[in-house]
Amino acid sequence: MDTPTCPPPRDDREKEILERLVAIRDRLQLLKQDRTTYVRSQDVLPLYEETIEQVRQLNECRSSDRREENRVDRVLESCFQLLSLFFMTIGRNNEAPAAYALTSTIRRLLDHLTEVDLYSAKDLESLSHTLTKLAHNVKSTENEYSPYIITLLSNRLELCEKSLANLRKRLERLEDPLPKTYEKLISILRSMSLANTRSKVGLVLRRM
Repeated sequence: MDTPTCPPPRDDREKEILERLVAIRDRLQLLKQDRTTYVRSQDVLPLYEETIEQVRQLNECRSSDRREENRVDRVLESCFQLLSLFFMTIGRNNEAPAAYALTSTIRRLLDHLTEVDLYSAKDLESLSHTLTKLAHNVKSTENEYSPYIITLLSNRLELCEKSLANLRKRLERLEDPLPKTYEKLISILRSMSLANTRSKVGLVLRRM
């Protein structure tokens, strides 16, 4: 799951942390692939604690002004993504760790909307509602989890909020009555895209 082109760590302590994180990630992946048993809290929580311990050690050996990412960051990202999905699997959806995967999904969606520049106010309202709910979940369980994961999630939510604010500013360029017309055009474009997709799927099925 980590990107091969990402540079390896230079620091010996980071190299050791990377080895341990890779081992944690591999155990998480095996747990995900195991279809013979249900995932239980006692399967997930120890791996979460091990990951947090590696984050603690990583923070100790890195300077506060460091900006360059390496393979440690990518593997750590994979660990948190898997842990987040497992927290949802075991029914702990409203707790802080579960928010990690959702913040990643929202961030990708916001980046996509920024790139294509085709979205409506309703899209942003829906995303804003989800971010507010996630922020509430993080805040309400912050005393139950390590400050490392709380800080990480708070920073990710802040980045999402900034992207959302930039998208809102773009919509502010439209003056009445253009916003309503724009909303209708977005709706028409999406309906056409959906119809086109269904048409292609139907054509493929007929050929089969």
